[in-house]
Amino acid sequence: MKHSRDDLEARLRRDAATVRRDAQPGATLHHHIMARLTSTAMAPAPPRAVRLPAQLLLAVALVLAVAVGVYVGANRLTPGPATHRPTTPTSPVPAPSAGALAPGTYFLANPYLGGNPALDCSHGCSAYKRIIFTLPAGWSISDGLVYKHKDLPGEVAFSAWTVDQVYADPCHWQGSTLSPLDLAGPPGPQDGGLANQALRGPLPRGLIPVTLRAVDASGLSYPMTALRIDLSVPATLDIATCDKGQFRSWTVWEVPDGANSHHVSGQLDTVYQIEVDRRPLVIDASHRPGTSEVDLAELQSILASMIIDRS
Repeated sequence: MKHSRDDLEARLRRDAATVRRDAQPGATLHHHIMARLTSTAMAPAPPRAVRLPAQLLLAVALVLAVAVGVYVGANRLTPGPATHRPTTPTSPVPAPSAGALAPGTYFLANPYLGGNPALDCSHGCSAYKRIIFTLPAGWSISDGLVYKHKDLPGEVAFSAWTVDQVYADPCHWQGSTLSPLDLAGPPGPQDGGLANQALRGPLPRGLIPVTLRAVDASGLSYPMTALRIDLSVPATLDIATCDKGQFRSWTVWEVPDGANSHHVSGQLDTVYQIEVDRRPLVIDASHRPGTSEVDLAELQSILASMIIDRS
């Protein structure tokens, strides 16, 4: 009987030691034992999944769909006019036929729309109303040539043309074959044009697509397709040896024997062929090897300011 009591006491002491190891420090022996006894019986049951009724799920989905639709509709980017923006200067003034030009915004009117019987569009002139541009100080005009330092080593200038044909040989032009302007000819590579003109720089000669600004009858502007080509006159060429002492790039359709012949040795031309109805409009921006960087930058700013008014 004593042996059984001793065994019971030893067993109780072992259980108490085990409980003390498992419970929190500082608790009483009673708390240790209760913790041991309830650790399994009082463990929380795993949470049960709650299933919502199908009707409730459908209603939630519809509400979310409407909310998303309202948000997307309210925040959708609505494209504005892709090409039209109000950019036309409000009061450009007509450029005079000759003289110095004060800083400001001018326009060159289409000479074939001025009522001159010798300059009409019966044979298909370029379809534009005027060319608008902004000038800094120091520029002048003479017979359609807008320039700075004319006939001097630092000359810089631009002019507008309705081209008829291009000379294959601009120096010996009297016996030269003629071809259409690059933009007016058939699509794809072809003989002739400024891209193949003799004495105008290394070949092959690239035609670079560019975008200029035009304005329509509503006064809003849009991009206009053009081709740019860079040309030169040989620096060692004595132009006096050319036919009639003239180096001619192209003919003009409305004037018998009319041509672009304002060239000197070493001159550099950037020619823009602009797609308008009937015949392309051509803008020739030229400078000489002695042109300063400041004046060349002014020419670039003038070209950037140009708007072709087709209203």
